[in-house]
Amino acid sequence: MMTAIQLFQGMRGGIFLFLAVGCVLVVQPKLTEAQTNYSPASSAYHNIVRVGANQPLTPEQRRRDYKLTPRYPGRPLVMMSIAGGGSRAAYYTACVMEQLAQIPSPSGKGSILDEVRVISTISAGSLAAAWYVLHYDERHQPDFFERFKKAMSANLQWRAYGHMAVFPPLALQLVATPITRTDLLANEMERLLGAGMVTFDDLRELETRPHDPPPTLIINGTALNSGQRVVMTNLPPSRFPTQVAEVGPSVSLSPTDQGILQRLVQPLTFEDFGSDIGSFRLAQAVAASAAYPVALAPVRLNIYPDHVPRELLGRADEALLESKYLYVADGGVYENEGMDPLISLIRTLPANQPIFLIAIDASQRMETVRVTGHKIWDPFSVVRKLYDIGTLRPLAYYGSILSQYHNPRAFDGVMIRMEGYEEKTDRFLQSIPTMFKLSSPHRRALDQAAFENVERMRGELRRSYLRLVNRKGRR
Repeated sequence: MMTAIQLFQGMRGGIFLFLAVGCVLVVQPKLTEAQTNYSPASSAYHNIVRVGANQPLTPEQRRRDYKLTPRYPGRPLVMMSIAGGGSRAAYYTACVMEQLAQIPSPSGKGSILDEVRVISTISAGSLAAAWYVLHYDERHQPDFFERFKKAMSANLQWRAYGHMAVFPPLALQLVATPITRTDLLANEMERLLGAGMVTFDDLRELETRPHDPPPTLIINGTALNSGQRVVMTNLPPSRFPTQVAEVGPSVSLSPTDQGILQRLVQPLTFEDFGSDIGSFRLAQAVAASAAYPVALAPVRLNIYPDHVPRELLGRADEALLESKYLYVADGGVYENEGMDPLISLIRTLPANQPIFLIAIDASQRMETVRVTGHKIWDPFSVVRKLYDIGTLRPLAYYGSILSQYHNPRAFDGVMIRMEGYEEKTDRFLQSIPTMFKLSSPHRRALDQAAFENVERMRGELRRSYLRLVNRKGRR
């Protein structure tokens, strides 16, 4: 390991360092400590914290419920879901939000973006959502979206991992300590968010303040132990009931299979495994949501079975509570749109409460591959297909599930999806890789796509919103 690193240090020209994240990074020569921000004396080096440093739950730290209400009385409760997809998704989200901020709300006050009260997000979409929420009070400043997009286009791969080529102690830390690549990513994300070491307790103060609070944030991961959705939020467990009241009513299942199915549709909060979300850092949650299997290590969280509140017993099964650790991976492993937890949340709202969903999706479309001859399926293509099939399929069922729990006349939504309206442009957009870096051509293409995609849906955004106002929840 040391020999290889010393070799990289000694080379003057640009070289390629292949990291286990499955990416190739260009290492620039003659980098100074100021450029890398890593040195034995730098705070960036000493403040690397293992992501899974979660604390046990105390009665005082339990999440208290608060009302989820529309920004303006008599108007729809506007929710937003943001799909994952690396920096492509984060940057596209910032661009879409920029366009939404320019669309006047049909309520006549502010923009349609100002009315968003809940954001559920996946993977790198969580980075964009967290940045927006933390800088919410600056959203009307002239340079807000330029700063937002600049942050979302930062080369996190170089910032998090490239320093190992010029600063060997950082590479040694990965080998000799429990610190992982995901920990490095979390620390760089925290610096990128630009608000210091923000915890969920800090976030709760913003989300529950009486005047102009930012949207409530729901960051999603996947529990590799049990296959459940992990929701990282300040909302209490009562806001995330099982999605399906009765599993398999017309199919005979063994007790074991029945238990497995019931568990898979039960969202998992920190309190369900006896942990305190309040002291957990927001950037750690974002990194956990973006920990794509194989490329990044899952986040290891401590399980505290003796601290699980009595009324929550059963939401996590015995096998999970008997485990020492919970391993949390990319939220897209479970479902990549961010809609899944909103279905649970909607179950807790009045059936006639008008709800308007804006879905932002920069994922690569699941299209049929035209194969006219023998095709060699490389491992990356196979993994990506498996991922896309598993995460997009649930979308076909969400409408049916929602109609069981909420008045269909009180729900409407619009999806803003990354696509080009010319074949060449669309092919280029679909070719943008799921990495934590973007080239200048990628940024320009995403900017233009966001403008065109939102413009195409502008009329439907207004019509859907007004339909909900006019229906007034009537069955």
